[in-house]
Amino acid sequence: MLIAANPYSGTGPTRKRVDRLRRALDQFGFASRVVWDATERAATLADPELARWCSCVVVAGGDGTIADVINEQHGAVPLATLPVGNENLFARQFGFPAQPELLARAIARGYSRAIDLGRVGGRLFSLMTSVGLDADVVHRLARWRAASGSPKRVSRLTYAKPILAALRSYAYSPLVLEADGEPVPGTHCLVFNLPRYGFQLGFAPEASGDDGLLDWVVFERPGWRAVISYFSAVLRARHRERPDVQHGQARKLRVTSAVPLPVQADGDPAGCTPAELSVVPAALRVVVIGDAEGWDDGSR
Repeated sequence: MLIAANPYSGTGPTRKRVDRLRRALDQFGFASRVVWDATERAATLADPELARWCSCVVVAGGDGTIADVINEQHGAVPLATLPVGNENLFARQFGFPAQPELLARAIARGYSRAIDLGRVGGRLFSLMTSVGLDADVVHRLARWRAASGSPKRVSRLTYAKPILAALRSYAYSPLVLEADGEPVPGTHCLVFNLPRYGFQLGFAPEASGDDGLLDWVVFERPGWRAVISYFSAVLRARHRERPDVQHGQARKLRVTSAVPLPVQADGDPAGCTPAELSVVPAALRVVVIGDAEGWDDGSR
């Protein structure tokens, strides 16, 4: 087992929980190697022989660490996660437990399932990508984290300042989403592979990670007043009833704009528009938690 651990994820005792996971895996007869350094992790995951000596990659981190691991190992080995981040959207989606002992038991059963991933530019994403105000928040937060020259822990409260700054100064420039060739104009665009979004907001509640499609939502109106109105509608699960909100599904998408707009994927900056998006079917195997009926043991 390879445990890819991020010492900067979340605010809890990550190292103690990783130690518990190692001990639990040892009880099931698994040797485990823990990698804390991001550079060492990337080099290890890039090993072309990884699948020969590693039967599972366990990410001890949040959604950002999972996104990095997915891009570094490209689905060659089944993935599990010990959720120690802030939102843990990926872990919530697939039911990964916070208790290391329960996670080790699920890994030992050896069942996994294949899920789709999305691709934006050259980056894979498991959850979602977006263009617009929330992507601007992500870019602002990334610049703040990089300013000190050393990694910083992030909590939900950390997002307050970049959110307020974006609401005050974001330009709300128009964009066009082309969904399988059909143009949809707007000012904010979100594309989902899985239905979960930060703070449990249900932008695309029917998105599925194994249907070969990406679910998209476009908000048409600009301005902070419109954003607040949209936010209220999303909280009430009424946004898709509005005439100024468009949604659908597609395999390939393209987002263009007259001026470059920020793009984010799974909570990390992903460049600027124009952006090409596509679904990558069955690109990642995920360890099954709970009832394994209907899934295979990864040997097929």
